[in-house]
Amino acid sequence: FALILVTGIISAASEEGFTLSLIIPSVFIAVLFLIPFYRDEWIFDNAKEEAVCVFGLGCFVKRQVLAYSEIDCVEIRHFYKGIREGSSARPTWRNREMSQLSIVALDEMTGRLSMETAPARKYGLKLERTANLIASFTGLRLSIDKAALETGFRRR
Repeated sequence: FALILVTGIISAASEEGFTLSLIIPSVFIAVLFLIPFYRDEWIFDNAKEEAVCVFGLGCFVKRQVLAYSEIDCVEIRHFYKGIREGSSARPTWRNREMSQLSIVALDEMTGRLSMETAPARKYGLKLERTANLIASFTGLRLSIDKAALETGFRRR
């Protein structure tokens, strides 16, 4: 797709010269060429007993290293999108049921590090299986919010 855009820009620029209307496609091309260099991953190393979160673009990545001793648990949390936790608002058709897979640190400054958030109906069980695999692989405690399950998040 980027090559088609490049071809179009080159042909337009050769006919008319570079105009302001070519800025938007040029930005799209730049974004399309940068996408392969984006990283967002978690690495669990049992030999070193640490979890590493790596995210960023190209060589500009941020690494956050947590020792297993600094992690409280692997957590699955359920919530309604658009409704704050503890709110008495009733969910409507616009508030989707969501599941979030997180690493909860013992340190309050680090808090909860989200690994993945997805719609509960479609991907909730997949996130629970992933959390279960991580917990069994690392030996960390697994926490699933049972209260949300009792209130109807799992109508399957």
